[in-house]
Amino acid sequence: MSGIRFENVSKQYAGAAVPAVFDVNLQIGEGSFVVLLGPSGCGKTTLLKMVNRLYEPTSGAIFLNNDDIRSLEVTALRRRIGYVIQQVGLFPHMSVAKNIAVVPELLGWDETQITPRVDELLDLVNLSPGEFRSRYPSQLSGGQQQRVGLARALAADPQVLLMDEPFGAIDAITRTTLQDEVLRLQRRLKKTVLFVTHDVEEALRLADRIVVMRAGRVVQYDTPGKLLTHPADDFVGELLNSDDRVRQFSLLRVESVMEPLAAQVDEDVPRLDVCDDLRRALSLLLRPDVQRVIVQRDGAAVGQVTLEGLRSAGESGEAWRISCRTP
Repeated sequence: MSGIRFENVSKQYAGAAVPAVFDVNLQIGEGSFVVLLGPSGCGKTTLLKMVNRLYEPTSGAIFLNNDDIRSLEVTALRRRIGYVIQQVGLFPHMSVAKNIAVVPELLGWDETQITPRVDELLDLVNLSPGEFRSRYPSQLSGGQQQRVGLARALAADPQVLLMDEPFGAIDAITRTTLQDEVLRLQRRLKKTVLFVTHDVEEALRLADRIVVMRAGRVVQYDTPGKLLTHPADDFVGELLNSDDRVRQFSLLRVESVMEPLAAQVDEDVPRLDVCDDLRRALSLLLRPDVQRVIVQRDGAAVGQVTLEGLRSAGESGEAWRISCRTP
């Protein structure tokens, strides 16, 4: 078990007139990707940092694997949680390999374990070990540094990963590429991820569920599709620009409205990957000779998308989830 549970969690900073976080109750399911979304100062980073006890709650309790994190020694807790931040935080005097090996070395791993693990992680984040393991952070681009930071966070195979606006300082093209990498890794590794961003499109693109926060409170906690189609109030609707359906179709994934295969798959039926967006599916379905689009995962047909399915999903919002991971 690697879920996270918040029970009546509040955080009041000394001298502040109002709490940074107030009475938060949340259940983050094991293996889920949950995004904390909201404007600056809404409390999302404070909430995240209380999970690894960089901040301590003023009241309430946080549970990891059903253990109250206050019962765990701080250093031991943090070694069980991967942590990725916007500034990356690589040690400039250490090589890429040494940066990735920091936690395994602290845990007493043998060098015969560490070396192959470093190479495995570099491969995992699409950095060639032969080319990058001996480089230093100053010899890497911003995107490469962030990949190394992600590899370091995964080094000891934590089941929980905290990500605090990790792509906020990266250009738009690299940011999209890294988002794709995170989706691919989550699909493969199935970590429990808590991800902070103020970027709405990033949240919609990545999340299984989104926590919308305002002034330290949780306003709505739901799937991306439900937030778009049934916002809790005007604040949520305006934040997500929920009336812009064309934009929604470019962000939501075909897996979100995928139906079971209704018949044998013919070779001439168009195909899309589960991570392709609904806009691509719609453009195919609007062709006069196309009745359905086959959805594939890792090259195998796993479902189909139809115009009726798109229409039904848009009306209900129940099925609209952004997820590229095997259920």
